[in-house]
Amino acid sequence: MKFKTKNPLIYSIILGWASFLVTPVYAGTETMLELLKILRDRGTLSQDEFEMLRNAAKDDEEKKVSGQGKFKEEAKETPQNSIKVKTGYKGLAVESTDGAFKFHVGGRLQIDTAFVDDDKTRLGSGAELRRARLEVGGTMWRIWGYKFQIDFGHGETKIKDAYIKFRGFKPVSFTLGQQKLPFTLQSWTSNKWIVFQERALMNTFIEDDSIGRRRFGFKAHTHRIIHGNHWTAAAGIFGEGVEHKGPFNESWAPMGRVTFAPIAEKTRVLHFGVDSYYRHYPPNPDLSFTAYPEVHSIPSLLNSGVISGTEDALLLAGELSAVWGPFHAQSEYIHAHVGRKNGLPDPDFYGWYVQAGYFLTGESRNYEPEEGRYGQIFPQGIVGQGGWGAWEVAARFSKLDLADSGILGGVENNITVALNWYATPSILFRMNYIHAHTDPTSIAAGLGVDENVDILGLRAQVVW
Repeated sequence: MKFKTKNPLIYSIILGWASFLVTPVYAGTETMLELLKILRDRGTLSQDEFEMLRNAAKDDEEKKVSGQGKFKEEAKETPQNSIKVKTGYKGLAVESTDGAFKFHVGGRLQIDTAFVDDDKTRLGSGAELRRARLEVGGTMWRIWGYKFQIDFGHGETKIKDAYIKFRGFKPVSFTLGQQKLPFTLQSWTSNKWIVFQERALMNTFIEDDSIGRRRFGFKAHTHRIIHGNHWTAAAGIFGEGVEHKGPFNESWAPMGRVTFAPIAEKTRVLHFGVDSYYRHYPPNPDLSFTAYPEVHSIPSLLNSGVISGTEDALLLAGELSAVWGPFHAQSEYIHAHVGRKNGLPDPDFYGWYVQAGYFLTGESRNYEPEEGRYGQIFPQGIVGQGGWGAWEVAARFSKLDLADSGILGGVENNITVALNWYATPSILFRMNYIHAHTDPTSIAAGLGVDENVDILGLRAQVVW
């Protein structure tokens, strides 16, 4: 049956008030019925219209009561702890009860001091805030990941990581954005967990601003176990970093890394790896290689200067590492070929190092086979809980040669001895003694003479 109101405007107002008044279930229904009776008695509504609106109000009330009851029932079934909140050595972590969503806040603080016994070049002692980083990251719907990391060290603010990761096609993951390149073992291992205060001299090849440890790009990564052997493979293509302005599409770089670990146990590791990185440059790039003597606050002794006529650069590297209980050893080699145009000779540079260490308290380096790198150290006894932490001694020899084809960047040999104290999984103190010998220093860096420099480096580190 169809009803026709005498005044459509009044009818609309009534319906609007009805929907408003029945929202508080019990308070508005009786008031609404009284209003409808008054309008009927005055002749504004017919008897049929009055009954239709009265029935509609009662139906709405029943639905509202039923809905509230269902809501209360569902609320009772919903667990009070719908998220898990954790604090510890990894910082602050929040996770949904089903594990589909995760979020964490972390960071690191590294405070360095260096004392230098100069030779011919005035270097100077000093202290610096080496790194002061904050990061947020997490997982959404289990297969989506993200990370944003910013560094406030050296009085500057720089974006280190800003990427999205997809893990929906296991065992392959894909990463898009500003990210660290998986190139060489010492570089791919976080600076929080390397054995020495700084990476070896050959780090200059990936640290150079025209090549870059971190770049904006796309990477695919996989980890497989084949016949008990751990394999990882990573490949990607990268442009400039997020802080580089201008046409970043003029300098794209493909790179790749493959690692093989026939032994990857908790206290025994045997690791092999190969790396490649190629970058073709736009006209007139400012490619140069500069190496500080394995303490960041000390000025460089080697410097190739800007290599004129650079067209491209190719880096090839090899990795070898082993762990046997508390003993560990590691060695890498990099060959850098710089292609030049206009008939200029192509220089070839190289660097390598060999290092070994031993945990006096019995711990082992923590190998991460799914990434082909080393991770956090967990002391057997924690300072503050009755323990003495983990104590480690280590030694390293490293060499860098930046002299070839008319490029007088210099040659440097370093010997480093280290003592590390891991007071807790998050707090670490380092002491490094470095003897740096140049044969000679570069013309660009200074005098171009042989030098012998002794450096004592100290670091206090906390991570969360």
